[in-house]
Amino acid sequence: MFKLFSRFRSIWMAELVRRYELQNGFQRADAIDHQARQMPTMEQRVFKRAELLAARLGLVHQLRLWDHFRRLIAILLSVFAVLGAVALVRGTLSVNQPISLSYALMMLLGLHLILFILWCVSLLLKDSFGWIGRISLWLLEHIGQRQYNQQFNNTLLTIANQYRLTKPAGAVLTHGYWTLFMLMVWFVLFFHLSTSAYTFTWATTIWPADSLQVWVSVLNFIPSLFGVDAPSVAAMWDNPAASEQLNAGRWLLACIVVYGVAWRAVALFGSLLLVLRRVAAMRIDLTLPGYAPVIRKLTTSAATELIDADSDVAGMDDWQTREPKPGQGELVISLDHEHDQNWLQRHQNETWYGGVIARSDDRQRILQRLDDAPVATLVVRVNAQLTPDRAALRFIQRLQQYCTHVEVQLVISENPDDERIGHWQKGLTEEGIIWN
Repeated sequence: MFKLFSRFRSIWMAELVRRYELQNGFQRADAIDHQARQMPTMEQRVFKRAELLAARLGLVHQLRLWDHFRRLIAILLSVFAVLGAVALVRGTLSVNQPISLSYALMMLLGLHLILFILWCVSLLLKDSFGWIGRISLWLLEHIGQRQYNQQFNNTLLTIANQYRLTKPAGAVLTHGYWTLFMLMVWFVLFFHLSTSAYTFTWATTIWPADSLQVWVSVLNFIPSLFGVDAPSVAAMWDNPAASEQLNAGRWLLACIVVYGVAWRAVALFGSLLLVLRRVAAMRIDLTLPGYAPVIRKLTTSAATELIDADSDVAGMDDWQTREPKPGQGELVISLDHEHDQNWLQRHQNETWYGGVIARSDDRQRILQRLDDAPVATLVVRVNAQLTPDRAALRFIQRLQQYCTHVEVQLVISENPDDERIGHWQKGLTEEGIIWN
């Protein structure tokens, strides 16, 4: 089971990366592609590339936050189910005694049965996560990192619709919630009947005793298969014996198990089985927009791949294990030197300016600063009159491991060198770095 859900998560991560690249351009990462090409099939290569690239882009960190809020919502819904069960049982048993068994059954099982029928009707109308699923998605969009939560929710819905998981997944959420709810109803009712004395009767003002007995016999058909007998209408009608009262309480508990807990548990098991079967049949659609350059990159033969002596593949592998931390505010730095001296004089004392990063110790300093005090946006000012330097591109690429959004600002002089500017733009684009 865990292997199947791991596969679903891989497809989800691949879709997140695909959407990111459609919006921000193809992300070139030679070391990541090199590792991905070691996998035997193209699908596994895409999954491996998406896993490594997602860590570099900060998507893994945001997904962990999403998982944190998802677990929080699950706990809140579980607490709501427990409190609702307590309120339902106490409200049912708080009426004046003797308590009508038909009234108790209607109060304890009525809402559950009505919503089950409505759920069956909804299967004929449209794909839906159910109201439990919709509430969960709504809460995920309105707490925590809303922008990322909405991104993950939209991708999740797209995958669910694409692979026909919406209805069975919604059924798992719905039946899981009501199984817990009815299980808590049984536990709370068992506690009250075990610690307090209640008097039950069969009471009605429109049904004669014989007609009521027919309905009781029909209702007791399934419990009778397990050796549970329904209290007789005649015996419970007037001054029932103590043994009949014991039988009435036990029969009420049996009805909650059969028509509440077991019914929903069977539906939950069937829905979960359908989800697992469809997840096992999931295959990534490599014809979707955005996968074409990925496939071309991952089908390059390792024997013909050009390795730059300055590419520092080992260092790239080290970066993959680092995830950028979400931060606040903006930081601006000048790489190697600041071409616009007037701009430097005006802003060099600003708190948002990180200074000129020229030496190796300057680079270590700025990396340490980003690690200690993460920012939301990092702007790197580059002199476009200089020849593009691969070491500079690698350093900018490394900055992406420390900040979720890094962009390069090309500083252009009054007499620009269009050829060098074009080289910078091409190099930045190939490395997947945003520039303006």
